[in-house]
Amino acid sequence: MNKYIFTTTISLLMSLFMGIFAQENDTIPTNDNKKWINEVKEYKYQMLSKEAQMSDEQIEQFFPLYIEMEKEIFKINSEARRLEMQVSANIDNASDEDFARAAQAMSDIKALEAQVEIKYYPQFAEILSDKQLFLLKRAENHFASNMLKHFNRSQELSAQQK
Repeated sequence: MNKYIFTTTISLLMSLFMGIFAQENDTIPTNDNKKWINEVKEYKYQMLSKEAQMSDEQIEQFFPLYIEMEKEIFKINSEARRLEMQVSANIDNASDEDFARAAQAMSDIKALEAQVEIKYYPQFAEILSDKQLFLLKRAENHFASNMLKHFNRSQELSAQQK
């Protein structure tokens, strides 16, 4: 259960970061923000490939699929976040239907993410051994844990600076 929570949390954090950047700038993320996001992704992919003990050939076959899966999960999170932000921005005038649609989207995130992962698992299993699939999931948990620690530290530093 913890691995699922960590994986979901990191997906939500990435979606939240993208949402915050877009909200602050009223546009897409800046080049600095994109650079940071790309650096985090690169770190994640290096960490996953190393901890899952992937060969160069496996890396070449696996990551295009993995990135495709991440894009689907990101889209799910973005849509839920968009609905949440719309309702939050107009909370006093939002209809019950608006609240219901946003709440449902926010509640469905975990199930939809799981469906996407289940869809890709057989393709991953064609590339990676059972041991590597296990190590991959464990590495995703480690990555999520590291990101949460980093996020918490940055929040603490930010609070100390105020």
